[in-house]
Amino acid sequence: MSSKKILVAKILTAHGVRGFVKLRTFLEEPADIEGYTPCDQKGHGYKITLKNPVKGDWVASIDGITDRNDAEKLRGFELFIDRDQLPETDDGEIYIEDLVGLTCIDKDGNKLGEIIDFQNFGAGDLIEIRPATGGKTYYLPMVEPYVGEFDLEKGTILIEPAEEFMA
Repeated sequence: MSSKKILVAKILTAHGVRGFVKLRTFLEEPADIEGYTPCDQKGHGYKITLKNPVKGDWVASIDGITDRNDAEKLRGFELFIDRDQLPETDDGEIYIEDLVGLTCIDKDGNKLGEIIDFQNFGAGDLIEIRPATGGKTYYLPMVEPYVGEFDLEKGTILIEPAEEFMA
């Protein structure tokens, strides 16, 4: 049985004429991608070798891709691994992906919504919350005082939303 798929990289564009690509990794250590064979959404696996960093991303080679035309066909591909391939976390640490699906509660235990996604637009991690009352989703920064303790066993996370984020 396969576990949840985790997004670990995105192929941004072709780079040069020898089939290299510009790659964005979402792993804490970008070089870790070389130890996996991430798959696209159709299940095709890619063996990746990082070459050099470029403005926060990486130039990489992909086994079997030897010219720009082939590399260009991969533009925009998202690459995934199974969640159970990731190493175990240390005590007190989690993978941010594990927060998706948690019920957001306030300090009194009232249900405020559910985490449906997460983003990082450059200023830090944000969680996207679908309000329990319906309506438009909103983002909260993953920092105190907005986000507090979580309990994976109960499936809850304590949040303190501010009006400016819910508008």
